[in-house]
Amino acid sequence: MLVKYKKLNERTAMGLIAFSCEVKDPKYLLETVQAYEQEEDQRLYLYKQDEDFVGVIGFQLMDGHAELKHIALSPSFRGERMSYLLLDEAAKLLRTDITGATEETQRLVDKWKNQ
Repeated sequence: MLVKYKKLNERTAMGLIAFSCEVKDPKYLLETVQAYEQEEDQRLYLYKQDEDFVGVIGFQLMDGHAELKHIALSPSFRGERMSYLLLDEAAKLLRTDITGATEETQRLVDKWKNQ
């Protein structure tokens, strides 16, 4: 289940986002998470399975759609199907078209839409 990010989960979100970034610098990861907190047009959700957060998905809301900026899963939960599950749940929450913010996220979104 997707859960809206809360400050209480800052370190967890940083750790999960690190799986999707080449930059592992804690300061960069903190700034990334804080941007989701501070920018009104950004949304960050954590994916909770049982009692653990195992994934993260982040969007920037644009005119008429949401751009996928980050998506990451803990290594033991990785796979396209899990990514699709996060995208399915996000689509229900956001109720708008989802596109990719980068080439990589756009490829994933295209595969998800064509499954």
